[in-house]
Amino acid sequence: AKFRGANLQGVSLFGADLTDADLTGANLRNATIDTARMTRTNLTNAVLEGAFMYGVAFNGAIIDGADFTDVDLRDNVRASLCAIAKGTNPTTGRKTRDTLLCE
Repeated sequence: AKFRGANLQGVSLFGADLTDADLTGANLRNATIDTARMTRTNLTNAVLEGAFMYGVAFNGAIIDGADFTDVDLRDNVRASLCAIAKGTNPTTGRKTRDTLLCE
């Protein structure tokens, strides 16, 4: 699926299979994405502020420049994302590592 630059604010993608989906620059503010599979999903520069993503699997996802401000994530998932986090979101001006609360 290609949702490049799409306005998906408040959308429910609960349990969705987003394997290989392109969400580059998408607005996913306040979206419900719990239990979704994001295998190799491209989240480059996506804004996920306030999204509920507690049960998401991010295997091989690209998160360069993504904004995870106030996103509910499991601690082990947050740690794995911090290991690959880089970049600054061009829309919000926030660094991905800062929005994930990486140490």
